[in-house]
Amino acid sequence: MEFKAEIFKKNDIRGLLAEVTPEIAQQVGKALVSVTKAKKVVVGQDMRSTSPELAKAAIEGITAMGATVLDIGLCTTSLYNFAVSSQADVGAGLMVTASHNPAEYNGLKMAWHNGLPIPGSDFLPLMSEEYAESEERGQVVYCSVLENYLDFCLKNVDAKKFAGTKVVIDYGNGMGAVTVRKLAERLGLEVIEMYAEPDARFPNHEANPAKEEMLSDLKAAVLKEKADFGIALDGDADRVGFVDNEGVSLRGDQTLALLAQAMLKSQPGAKVIVAPNQSWATREAIAAAGGECVEVAVGRTTVIKAMHDTGAALGGELSSHFMFAETGNLECVDLAMVKVLTLWKELGVKFAELVRPLRAMSNSGEVNIEVHDKAAALQKLSEKYESAATVVNKLDGIRCEFGREWWFLVRASNTEPILRLIVEAMTEAMMIAKRDELVALIGA
Repeated sequence: MEFKAEIFKKNDIRGLLAEVTPEIAQQVGKALVSVTKAKKVVVGQDMRSTSPELAKAAIEGITAMGATVLDIGLCTTSLYNFAVSSQADVGAGLMVTASHNPAEYNGLKMAWHNGLPIPGSDFLPLMSEEYAESEERGQVVYCSVLENYLDFCLKNVDAKKFAGTKVVIDYGNGMGAVTVRKLAERLGLEVIEMYAEPDARFPNHEANPAKEEMLSDLKAAVLKEKADFGIALDGDADRVGFVDNEGVSLRGDQTLALLAQAMLKSQPGAKVIVAPNQSWATREAIAAAGGECVEVAVGRTTVIKAMHDTGAALGGELSSHFMFAETGNLECVDLAMVKVLTLWKELGVKFAELVRPLRAMSNSGEVNIEVHDKAAALQKLSEKYESAATVVNKLDGIRCEFGREWWFLVRASNTEPILRLIVEAMTEAMMIAKRDELVALIGA
C-alpha cells in the first residue's frame, strides 16, 4: 500500500483527497479493532466528497475483524463524541472528517472506548501489518443518537425561559445544522441562519470561528438584525465561537471563562484546564468563581488527556474547542451553547456586558511569523527577555510576564516553519509597541 507518512499526524490522519484513500481507511479500520479489542465501533462521517467511500472502506475493515459497526451516518464531531462516550458497550470510534480544512482535504479521527483520541501517528507503523480477519464478519447497525443527544444537552434546562431570544447562527456550510437547528427549535430561539447547507467546498468562507476574518458576515448580521448574540461553528462542529450584541467577537479563552463561571456555580472548587496562550482575565475569572486552573501545553488531545488524568470538569482552547467531563472529556458545541445561554439569561444583562470584564486588557490575538530556525529565534527571545520577566513559563514555547503590565507567548508550530506570537498588555498602545518589537526581533 502506498501512502504519505506526513498525513499521519499528532491528532488524526489528515491530507489531500488523493492521499487519504479507501485502502488507508480500510487498514485503519482493521488496526483500530486490533489495537482497542473493540467488539462494537461507532462510525460517523461529514459531508466531504470522499467521506462516503472512506466510511464504507473503514466499515469493511472493522467488520472484517468481526466487530459490529454502529453507523450513525452524517453527523457532527460533537454528536459522534457523544455516540462513542455515552454507550457502555462501545469499544472504539472512527469519524471521517477534515474539520475546517478546505474541500480538497479529508481525514480520519480515531478514539478509544472512553473517547480519548488515538493519535494518527500511532497508525503509521500499522499500515503494513497483515491482520487475521474473523471467520464471521461483524454486523452493520444503522442508528440515530440525535434525540438522546439533545435530551442530554437539555437535561435540567427550562427551555421555556429562552423563548424569543434572537440569535444569528453561521454554520459555515459545515455539519452544525444537523444538531444545532433542532436544539434551537427545542429552546424556542428565534434564529437567523447563515450558510446552513452542508457544502464541503465552503463557498462563503472558511469554517473556522477562531479566525477573526471569518466572522465579518456574522458580525454584520448580528448588528443588522439587532440580535442578542451570534454563533459561529467550524466544519465538523466541534468548535464554537460567539459574537456579542455589539458585533464584537469572543476569543476562545473568553468563552472558556464564561463556561467556567457557569459550571462552577454547581461544582465549586472544580479544576479547569487552561493553556499558556490564554489571557490573565480568563485565569482570574476562573479563580474568582472558585475554580482551580490546571495549565497544560496547547493542543486538543493534550487537554482531553489532562482532563482524564486530573479529573477536571472543564477544559478549553483559544481555538474554541471546549471539553466537558460530563461528555467524556470531549467537545460538545451544543452543550457549550446551552451553558453560555443559561449564564447570560441568569445574569440578565446584554451579552456585551457579560463579556466586558474579560476585555480589560488589550490582546494581539495570534500572530504567525515565518521563521526557519525556530530554536535559534526562541533562544534569542530567552536571552533578551527572561532576566527582566517576573514570570517565565516554558511549558509550551516561552511565556514571559512583566508584573501586571504585559506578557507575551511565543511557541513553535509543529508542522510549519512558523512561530506563533501573542502579546497582552494593559493598554492598546503598549500591546502594539511590544507586539511590533517582538515581531521585529523574531524576524531579524
